[in-house]
Amino acid sequence: MSPTVQDTRKDWLRAIRNDWDARAREDARAYINWPDVPNEEGAFFESGQFDYRRYVTPFLGKMKFDSPGKTALEIGCGIGRIARWMSQDFGQYIGVDVSPEMVERARAYGFPQTRFEAVSGGDLAGIEDRSVDFVFSFAVFQHVPDEDAIFNYFAETARVLRPGGIFRLHMKGLRAWALGRLQIEAGFSNNRRLVKAGFTKTPMVRVRYLDTWQGRSIPPGVAVAKCRSLGLEVLEVEGEWTTMMWVGGRKK
Repeated sequence: MSPTVQDTRKDWLRAIRNDWDARAREDARAYINWPDVPNEEGAFFESGQFDYRRYVTPFLGKMKFDSPGKTALEIGCGIGRIARWMSQDFGQYIGVDVSPEMVERARAYGFPQTRFEAVSGGDLAGIEDRSVDFVFSFAVFQHVPDEDAIFNYFAETARVLRPGGIFRLHMKGLRAWALGRLQIEAGFSNNRRLVKAGFTKTPMVRVRYLDTWQGRSIPPGVAVAKCRSLGLEVLEVEGEWTTMMWVGGRKK
């Protein structure tokens, strides 16, 4: 990696931390929550419970994974929207986030059996090798503008998982062409109104300016190949060519 690329990556990671710290100070719930969820604490955590039951519980069942007594790690924990519920099912929950401000707010809730740590935005430093049974990330990589940082999280997932441990990672799974800070994305729309009306394969093409809100898109084949190269067996790819792509499986 050339010094220029290294410097660019450091600049991105610094910007990600600074921007998410600022968002946490301004209104953490507003930046984490869905637009259609009221900016109120009860509704905020209820939405976390809904997403936990929608995106985690069925996957654990599919993988025949027994969570009591196991350790879960969430990449991009924010202030604990999902942590509140995940920590109730696992023996230990570890949440990491690039923003120390978010981490401090998560710790303040005092959820049982939890540990929250600030990380660089591109690794899981401080988490021991082969110490985790489940790695989960939702609505995080879509905000990361540095592709290498996303792929390094894949590598870190492989590092911290115990053999036989499972993972489920969410990302934008669109076809993408980068033009400097611009990214052209093509795939199928996830617009809720279109999906509700039955238009589940509506093509879309859009241009995004890469920053700490609009991050890189990782095409399905690229994500799967990267996982396999790291010893992660891919057992699920869901939502290919949309902004709601999941890649899940098990460490060999």
